[in-house]
Amino acid sequence: MNKTIRFGAAGVAMFAALGMSSVAHADTATADATAEILDALVLNNDGGSLDFGTMVVSGGGVVTLAADGTLTCADPDIVCSGTTGVAGFSVEGTANKAVTINLPTGSVELRHPSYTPATAAQHAIELDTFTSSENGGSGPEVTLDAAGDATFDVGGTITLDGSEEAGTFDGTFDVSVEYS
Repeated sequence: MNKTIRFGAAGVAMFAALGMSSVAHADTATADATAEILDALVLNNDGGSLDFGTMVVSGGGVVTLAADGTLTCADPDIVCSGTTGVAGFSVEGTANKAVTINLPTGSVELRHPSYTPATAAQHAIELDTFTSSENGGSGPEVTLDAAGDATFDVGGTITLDGSEEAGTFDGTFDVSVEYS
C-alpha cells in the first residue's frame, strides 16, 4: 500500500507539472526594421570669397556685408567703395532632404601681410557675425532639391578701430553642412 500511495502522489505531481506548463503560454510578435542610407554631403565654395571691397578708414566702426550682398557702411569715419561679394557655396546630397549650415560662431582674424603679434592692433581685423542666405526661423538650413542640390551665400561683419594700416587683410573661415 505504501507503494501505491507513493505512486499516486508521484502521478499527481507529474500531472500538476504538465498542467502548469500548458498554463504558461508563449507568444511571438513581429516588428519591422528599416535603415535609410543618405548620400554623403559634398560642400563646395564655388562662389568666391567674402569681399568687403575697398575702405578709407579714419576712425572706428563696423562694416556689414549681408548674405544677400547688401553692404552697410554707415559709420562716418569709414567710406566704402569698390566691388563687394559674398561667399557662395553649393551642396550636393540626397534629394529633398534638409541640411543644416554650420557657420563660425566666434570671430576670425583677417591679417595684413606685415602682421606680427606685437603689431596686431594695426595689422588685424575681426570678422564675425556670420549669416547665411538661408537663415530660416530655426537657424541656417537649406533643403536639397529633387536633384539633391542647393546653394547658399554667406556674409559677415568686420570691426575696425581706425588704427589699421593700409593694405589687404586676408583670412579664412570654415563652413560645414550636415543633414538636419
